[in-house]
Amino acid sequence: MAVSKIARPPFDAGPEPLEQWIQGLRKGGVRHAAPALILALEGLRQAEIPAEQRLAFLRLLKKPLLKTCPGLPKPWTARREPNRLRCLSLEQRLYRLMFQNLHQTLHELDRSQFLLDEQEMERHDWVISNLFRFFQRQVRYATLWETPMAENAWRDLHELYGYLTIGRVPVAEAEAPARSHPRADGLALELDYKRLLLFGLAGSLSAPWARSGVVMEGLPRWARKARLEEPEAMQGGLDLFLVEICEDSPPHRKRGPLDRDFRGWVLVPPGEFMDRLGEDIKGA
Repeated sequence: MAVSKIARPPFDAGPEPLEQWIQGLRKGGVRHAAPALILALEGLRQAEIPAEQRLAFLRLLKKPLLKTCPGLPKPWTARREPNRLRCLSLEQRLYRLMFQNLHQTLHELDRSQFLLDEQEMERHDWVISNLFRFFQRQVRYATLWETPMAENAWRDLHELYGYLTIGRVPVAEAEAPARSHPRADGLALELDYKRLLLFGLAGSLSAPWARSGVVMEGLPRWARKARLEEPEAMQGGLDLFLVEICEDSPPHRKRGPLDRDFRGWVLVPPGEFMDRLGEDIKGA
């Protein structure tokens, strides 16, 4: 099936037309499905529809997206030509667009709902959970294939974490005693954020190690032991890992003292993480 015949799904109706459009993707194959999904996600960002409807469409699009991405061509030449200017691949664009749509939906939900009941809380949790998951897919892809991240991707993550931990929508008092969603508290959010920060740090300091399965397996454990410190508590430190919230970058190493106008956090990785990182750097 030609891409032009399935490129524009309708977003001004209910879910049935979009479900039919998704069925059509299967007939076109992976190479046709990827650009069609890109056009769909770009169109969804521009559609003037209620937040709940946007969320319902994203739920429908997530499955075909995840089925399409593994079959897309990989940039096998990237590692042999590290200095070559490259555009984002189809897979990167899909992950990035999904993150952007989810980010947009989160803000729209928050503007339309002041107090959250149990069902609305579940919607928020689904959006937040998938925001972190699709960002991790972006980081993992960039690390595995040594390709640049999308512009402003890291800045968006830092902004997201600040937004979730400072401007979170309150839960209605009637629902508070029965609340069971793990992302309702800041601890789960911080763990997700620290996992991504450690992954980004490993990739920036030692790409070979970050590409290994050891890193993915260790991230949950290391994130629980890692700390995010306020800069005031780390004044005087001379070898720090800084998370600059206004910069489009993962944590970076600062050998000298902190600047007084620094805005962000200091990431303190656990000793095990640093030991494994040091071993890899020495063996490189």
